[in-house]
Amino acid sequence: MANFSNISFEEFVKERNKALFSYDETKIKAYMQKYGVPIPDNETVFWAMVNKCICNVTSAPPELVTKAEKWLSERGMSKEIR
Repeated sequence: MANFSNISFEEFVKERNKALFSYDETKIKAYMQKYGVPIPDNETVFWAMVNKCICNVTSAPPELVTKAEKWLSERGMSKEIR
């Protein structure tokens, strides 16, 4: 379960974006561990989650969204989160 008791929503989003936009597996996983977000064991599932998140963050840099959309498309996946 995520622990948000000692952080503002704005700080949480800032940290999330910093981790996601780094596109660095180690940084993203450290962020997930910090907040108790389960990390998928499957590498493809992990990167699908990351790329779908990037596509759905309205402040994501356009070039990163394009990269994420391409990654998903190449694997037959959509950017939609269901």
